Amino acid sequence: MKWSSDAVLSFGSADVARWLGEFFWPFVRTLALFAAAPGFNSVAIPARAKVALAFVIALLVGGMVNQSAPLEMSAAAAVLVVEQILVGLAMGFAMQLALAAMAFAGDFVGIQMGFGFASLFDIQSGFSVPVMSNFFSLVGLTLFLTLNGHLVLLGALVKSFEIVPVAVGSGIAHVGWGTLAGAGGVLFEMGVWLALPVIAVLLAAHLAIAMVSRVAPQINVMSVGFSVFLWVGIAATVTLVPYFVPAVEHMIATGLALAGAAVAGR
Repeated sequence: MKWSSDAVLSFGSADVARWLGEFFWPFVRTLALFAAAPGFNSVAIPARAKVALAFVIALLVGGMVNQSAPLEMSAAAAVLVVEQILVGLAMGFAMQLALAAMAFAGDFVGIQMGFGFASLFDIQSGFSVPVMSNFFSLVGLTLFLTLNGHLVLLGALVKSFEIVPVAVGSGIAHVGWGTLAGAGGVLFEMGVWLALPVIAVLLAAHLAIAMVSRVAPQINVMSVGFSVFLWVGIAATVTLVPYFVPAVEHMIATGLALAGAAVAGR
């Protein structure tokens, strides 16, 4: 096959702007997702690693996006950057909100066990949290990664370009933000249901200690009760651990549904 001498490969500034846009807009949305999504937003992961991963994902996603705005220096491009950031943050926050039910359940259990005063450094959030809350949140994050929740979330990110295309004015509607704001009830409900078995066992232990104190007033309830509540709570928590798997699966499904409703504006 011979190439004609008249065939010249040429492209202009409009082509460069379009190619850059196909990479840049997925890159911005992915970085915003990493800033709020569980696992990705951990302070234990270096910022350079997050940027590098977002770069690779943007290269892969850029070829799948059918509609993409060119990258230009204009006010419309600045508005589009803000919209892409908000979309990524909303999706990551929705999943983070669903998994926060684990930490809420652990905090609820820890207070009943007498661990309200004890705290540990949480590598995910970067500040001190109660012991049981830290344990529940770490178990939830481990199961989230084990169940490929991070891959499911990245799949939802790719799907979001079909629901919210890269175009000025096509960001998340106010109804979607209202959906996220009203999801606190879901967090409270899932956390209470998860902690309820342990709370019921601890309540029975409290009643037993109360009956013993009435029968034998000479027993120091404060010293005996703390040890009893501690070991009973630990035993009940260990018994509850196998049921964390379906609970986290439900939280992942709830987070995806919440993210989809927020992005779609339902």
